[in-house]
Formats: sequence, C-alpha cells, structure tokens
Amino acid sequence: MVTSTPMFWVGGTPGSGKSTTVRRLACELDLALHPVDAYTYDHLERLGALGPPLDDVLALGPVAAADEFDRTSALRLPTVIDDVRAAQVAGVPTLVEGPQLHPRAVATWAPIGAIWLITTAERTRTARRQRLVAGDDAARVRVEALVERDQVIGARLRSAASDAGGAVVEVPTDVDWDSVLAAVRAAVTTATAPFARLRQGRQLSSRRRHENDVVHRQIVAHERHIGVALPAFPYACLCGRSGCTDTTPATSVEYQTRA
Repeated sequence: MVTSTPMFWVGGTPGSGKSTTVRRLACELDLALHPVDAYTYDHLERLGALGPPLDDVLALGPVAAADEFDRTSALRLPTVIDDVRAAQVAGVPTLVEGPQLHPRAVATWAPIGAIWLITTAERTRTARRQRLVAGDDAARVRVEALVERDQVIGARLRSAASDAGGAVVEVPTDVDWDSVLAAVRAAVTTATAPFARLRQGRQLSSRRRHENDVVHRQIVAHERHIGVALPAFPYACLCGRSGCTDTTPATSVEYQTRA
C-alpha cells in the first residue's frame, strides 16, 4: 500500500534522541512533524484500551511486555497513518516519529525513507528518569521494568531493520548529539529532496501552531492522568520564517493563556 502522503519515519528506543532530533529537523527543513506519542490519549479515546494496564503487562517480564508493545503498536499504526493524512499539507513530507514505527511495516505503508535510533539501557534509564515529575510515583517505580522492556524492543528493531535493509543509528551512552543529528539530517534531506516544503509565512506558521496544539492537548491529558503539572515544553516558534528552529518554553497553563 502506498500512501498519498509522503512520510519519513524515525523510530527507535526511548532516550535515543528521536523527539528532539525530529523536532529540530522539521523546523530546520520546513517539513511537517507528527510525533506519534503526542496522540496517545487521543488514540485511547478513539480506539479504547488495546490491552491490559501497563503495570500488569510489565509484571509479565520484559519479553512479554515487548510482545504486547509490538501488538498494540501494530493496532495503532493505521490510525497513525490516518492522522498523518488528515493533517497533511499537500506535497510536503511529514516526519513521523515514535517507537511504534516498526521496520516490518515499511512494506505496507511505503514511507519515502526511514531510520531507527537505538540506544543503550543506561541512556534510556537516564532519559526516563529525567522525564519524571514530582508526584508521579507510579512512573518512578516502573522505570526499571520499562528499561528492560525497551532493550528487548531495541534488539528487535535493530534485527528487523537489518533484515529489511533499513538504516540504524547506534546511540551510545556517552553520546555526541551533533553526530546523531547529522546522521538523521543526511537521511531526511536525501529522501525529501524531490518534494515541496512548507511555504514561508502563513502556511508555515499555521502548521507549527497545529503541531503545538497537538502537543498541548497531550500534555493537558497527561497532567489530568497523573494529577500534577508537567515542566515547560519547548513549543515551536510561530513566526513563519523559513528554517526557524526557535522555541518558546511554556507550561500548559502559560500556553493556554497565550493561545
């Protein structure tokens, strides 16, 4: 199946720099951005619970938890593609980012390119701990179980990408983020070269506002779920200038006030 929307996939494990790298490149290269995890609560409302609660799954061990992640990711993927299509800007590639993007799905959905970032247990552990917020005790407890599951997921992604001839970037514990950014930039630039870009001005500004609003909805839903406020998020600049990578950090309340 070839989608009518040109997509470039960036998958991989938590802590590998996927989100930060893709946000930067979308702005730098005037491309559309679609972070899958920013639709988590929206998908829960639309699709319902696709499996048991996370803590119940993690209690089964890392292999079983990875199996369940693979299963639910496959169930979510058609909805992900529908979301990308619904928000598309004609002719402009969308950078789709998330751990749910599996090399085996490339043949079905035909992105114009794909790359996977795979990191170590220690880097994943560090990233997960950095995301913890005061009061989210449940997340603090489950970090180690998630790290073990994520390592199984990473090994599977690496193997599947190798089998499919897909590109993999190994992200070490002591990482040089500039090198990771450069590797992904090279792959994205090559794959998207024949396609249009978001036009400077109103089109670019409107798309960045859409992306900011999606993230804001996710943050608000997560804050309701855990009962505490999250730290400020670096929302994209809305100036509409080509190549602008500026951000405006804001809490959910501050964003709502400014909107």
